[in-house]
Formats: sequence, C-alpha cells, structure tokens
Amino acid sequence: MPGVLFLSYSGILGGAERVLLDCAAALEDSVVVACPPGPLADRARSAGMPVLSLPGRSLGLRGDVRTRLGAAGALADHAVRLRRLARGLQPDLIVAWGMRSALAWLAGSPARPAVVAHNDFLPGRLIGAVLRATATRAELVIVPSDAVAEDLDPRGRLGERLHVVCPGVNVDRFAATREPVAPPEVLVLGALAGWKRPDLALEICALARRRIPELRLRLVGTTVTEDPGLPARLRRRAQAMDLADAVEIAGPRADPTADLERATCLLHCAPREPFGLVVLEALAAGRPVVVPDAAGPREIVDVTCARVYPPGDAMGAAAALVELVSDPALARRAGRAGRELVRRRFPRSRTQAGFATAVTPVLERLRERERWRGQAAVAPVAALTVVTVSHNSAPELGTLLDSVARHLPGARTIVVDCASTDESVAVARARPAVQVVELAENAGFGRACNRGLELVQAPATALLNPDVELVDASLLALAAEALRADRGERLLAPRVLNGDGRLQDTVHPLPGSAADMIRSLVPPVAVPGRLGEALAPWRARRPRRVGWAVGCALVARTATLRALGPFDEALFLYGEDLELGLHARERGVQTWLWPTARVVHHGAHSAGRAFGGEPFERLARARHEAVRLRRGPRWAALDDAAQAVTFASRGLFKRALRRPAGRERQQLAAVRTARRARSR
Repeated sequence: MPGVLFLSYSGILGGAERVLLDCAAALEDSVVVACPPGPLADRARSAGMPVLSLPGRSLGLRGDVRTRLGAAGALADHAVRLRRLARGLQPDLIVAWGMRSALAWLAGSPARPAVVAHNDFLPGRLIGAVLRATATRAELVIVPSDAVAEDLDPRGRLGERLHVVCPGVNVDRFAATREPVAPPEVLVLGALAGWKRPDLALEICALARRRIPELRLRLVGTTVTEDPGLPARLRRRAQAMDLADAVEIAGPRADPTADLERATCLLHCAPREPFGLVVLEALAAGRPVVVPDAAGPREIVDVTCARVYPPGDAMGAAAALVELVSDPALARRAGRAGRELVRRRFPRSRTQAGFATAVTPVLERLRERERWRGQAAVAPVAALTVVTVSHNSAPELGTLLDSVARHLPGARTIVVDCASTDESVAVARARPAVQVVELAENAGFGRACNRGLELVQAPATALLNPDVELVDASLLALAAEALRADRGERLLAPRVLNGDGRLQDTVHPLPGSAADMIRSLVPPVAVPGRLGEALAPWRARRPRRVGWAVGCALVARTATLRALGPFDEALFLYGEDLELGLHARERGVQTWLWPTARVVHHGAHSAGRAFGGEPFERLARARHEAVRLRRGPRWAALDDAAQAVTFASRGLFKRALRRPAGRERQQLAAVRTARRARSR
C-alpha cells in the first residue's frame, strides 16, 4: 500500500529541494517526505504531502577536526533514524535525496530498495570513493546534469542505472518580460555559501562600476555555510569605497519572482555548479545571465541568452556585465531568447516526466515482487466511512480531511464537533463528502463518536482522531480484512507513527496479564525478539492479537461497533478505548494490530491546549475507572499497582542511563494522587 518515501537531510528550500517537490508530485503513488522542519517541510505540506520530521543539522562537511567528527556523527544518527522510519512506514521504495541521505541509507544494509538522487559534485576523494561504491547498490541513480554524471561515474560502472534528469521550471509562473528597475541592478540569487563565490560577485561588480558607476548589486538567498564568518566579510567588502551604497544583502526569499523582475541580469559565480536552477528561473523571467563557462550552467545556456566567462575570472565577468547592462536592446533580445529556450528545453513538465519514466519501472518491478508474495484484498471506498470528533481542532482536522480526500477519494467522512470555538466546523464544511454534526456542548470523545456512528451507512467504519493523517489507502485493506466472512468480529488497529516516524505504543497487553506484569518491571526496549513483541506489541511486523488498542485509529464492522456501544458514555475523556477493548473481549470480539496498514498521529492536540500539557492525573483516574467498570475494583487496584511499578522502574532505568526521568516522576505522582483521592 505505501508508495514512495523521500528522504532529505536538508530542510531548506534550495534548488535541489524544489526539484524534490516537483519529482514527488510527478508520481501517481502515495508519497511521504521525511525532512527537518523548515521551508521544505512547509512547502511539502502545502502541496498535500505528509511530512515526517527529522532533526535539523548543519550542512557543513569541511572544517576542523571537531566539525568533521560532528558531521560524521550526525550522518550516523541520520542513518539510524532513516532505518527506524522505514521499518515503521514500510514503503515500497526509498528515494534518498542528496548525498548525505544516500550515504546514510546505502552504506549499511539497505532494508528496502532505494533510488538515489545525487544533486551535487563530490566534495572530496574519500567521500567520493565511498559514494561511488555505495551508489552501485541503488536501484537507480538520478543526477541533474552530464557534469554531475561524469563526476560520479567517470568509468560508466552504473550503466543504464544512471539517468540524467535536468531540473525544469514553469515558465508561465513568471510574468512576461518587464522593464528592469533603474538604476541597473545585477542579481545574485542562491544560497550564500563559500563555494558559490558571493565574494567574487562583489569584485565583479566593483570592476563593472568603473564603466557603469550607477550599477547596483543585490544578493538574495539563505546563508548556508560552514564558514560562519562569510556574511560579515561580505558586508565589510560591500562597505568599501568602490562599492559603498551599491550592494544589498537581501536575505532569503520564498519566491524570487519579484527580485528577478527588477533585475537587469543575473550573475552566477559558482565555478562548479551542479546544474543551476536559478539560471533557469532568470531566463524564464526574461532576464539574460552571466555565468561561468563550466559545469551545469554551461549545459543550460547558449550565446543568444547569456554571456559566459572563465570560472573565477572577475575581469571577464565584469566585461560581460558591462556589455549587457550598457545595451538595453541587447539585454531585451537575450531575455526573450532565454525565455523561449527554457520553454523549449527545460519545462517543469519534462523534469517530472523524466523522473516518473525512470522511477516507474523500478516501482513496477517491486510491485510485481509483492504480487508474487501475495497482496491483501482492498475494500471499495464506499464500504468505509470515517468518523472523527473535533473540539477546537481546525488545523489538524483540515490535514486529516485533506488526507482522506487524497487517499480515499469519495469516501464519506462524518465530523462530530463538540462545541468548538475555532474554525473546526467551517474547515469540515469546506470539504466535499463530509457530513458535520454540531453538538451544543463538549459531550466528550465517547458520546460524540457514538453520535457519529449512528449516521454511518457503510458496512465498515474507521474511528480516527482529528490529529491523524493518512499516508496511503491502507485503511481500505483494513476494512476488507474487517469485513471478511470467514473471520469473526474484530477491532483492527493500524500501525501508528509519530510525526517523526517513530512507532507509537498504541496497542497493549491486557491489564493484569502476565505480559503486562512483566513489562512493569522490564522495559520492553531491552527485550528483543518475540518476547519483546509480547511486551510491546506495537513493534510487531505481522498481524498480532493484543489486549486493547488506543482509540486514535480503529477499524471494524459498523455492526460490531454499534453492538459494543462502541464507547461507554460514562467516561468523558480518556479511558474510553481501554474500556472498549475490555468490553469487546467480554463479548468475544478480538482486538488485533494490523501493521500493514499505517497512519501518522501528530499528538494530543486538543488536550494539550486544554490542559497545558499531558494531564497525567486525569489519565490515571480514567484508566482506573475503565478497568473498574469492566473487571471490578480488585483488578483496578491491581492495575494501579502495576502502573506505579511501571513508572518507578522506567524512572530508575532512565536515571541509570543518565537520561531525564521527569515524565516518569510525574506519571508516578499522578497514580499516587489519584489513589489517595479515591481513598478519601
């Protein structure tokens, strides 16, 4: 069911990251992006792609010994996180975007097949040798230019697995050519990094100003450098007499369109640019370019739209600038020619088609392998209705409903709103195939779910928290499993991932069972193999019967849920899912983890806002009440004791490892406080 997982070490929105989004959008399969928080994550979410969060890290590789050791440690940690994430999500295919993700994924034993998108020149002999060796383990390697292909694979060992897919742009996103501002302005667009030579741009501009004194220079881009002193050096140079008041360091831009419109031309200074997406954008905006006669930019331009100079030659670049800036008619002709060149050779649609054409056969081959192994049946969309409860949940609810529309198009969703004071109702009503039930009060999760279930007509129902996000259509396979005529009634729980890709502990042993008692003393993380799965069943990779499941995501026959209640309305908040699992067990309804289905659960949004954090005491009281309702006061007291032992032992375990144990102390205190309150 899951499709493609894109892995990015970087969270910025540079040229490579924008191409990532273009390529991800080109695939018909479900796509998940894993990257650090930042502009890339924001843009991916706005494009409707689920995002799993990775830690943000420095992009520097060079420097002193400490910097290099830090980079090596960060890369090793990145590899561990990627493998854990892939084990949880189980995608058909990994796309390792960039050199670091490729090394992190391929250097070990790849758990799943991978496509490598290598977007840069190799930074050194050692890393180059490692990457060349590991690239041979990829299903496919995609590079942006012939120059990068030659650098990565000079001996042709990758053969047909190496594909050049040039980035492209949507020309129509840029307005027709407008007159540049006066006085004339030269634009340097792109990350402020040492290898891109922004210092050279200042020298070129200083030389050109000898002929055109009114010439101005504008640098637009994010500071990304292992040299923290670079921005200060640029400012000092810009304050020198020959550049005084002529240079602006404008900082990053989410959209450089306005900067391109005001520029007379683009100046590019990187002597070894892998491709040069900003060159394409300038040409698409009708602006001529001055670029080094080398690497990627040389593969883009011709004499009709550009002037080239030997890499690093400030005098040659200044002469080219003077030629274009001093002849507005020439600049206009070059700008028009560049716009047509991009429309003809580098449209965004060609990039997307090239990526999809290269990757689709790999996916088909992998899918054929899965078909040979056997695939689960999938229920029709009409067989499943989603029920969710909202209470001041507008942002999360919008994400859930959009993901349902994307992966289960046409599926009916019932939103029961518990007197929200935010935009939850408006968010729900704005989506198609959504029925909204507005309650006059905050009736609580259980009562609200029961009201929604009354309106379900489909044979299967998915109960989802509003802060859940679908990453694929795997709930349809869960619905098909629930509706099987040759199986008894069951509650089925998908695998649940945190927002960073880690598994959530959403299925548990029965309270008071041997497994529950053992894990109160022994942390499940310390127990490998099948015994570890018995103590922590959420780690299971195959379907497994469990004691009960957290109610953030459950699928069952609609008739089964109605027969169970599904929820006891005496419980207002928390404990409803535990009570449901215990009640189902009494009625002969089993609860199963079904890990081939998966969702992302972004956290207790409503409770966090209402209580200012995790309400440990309320949770403790609710658990006690749920067990008491179904198993009696003695079992509830036994479970209280087991909970106290669990939190105490976890705290000791963490302190032994010199890790913070504040959360466990709060949980233990909450159990004790709740017990004292009952004894009064």
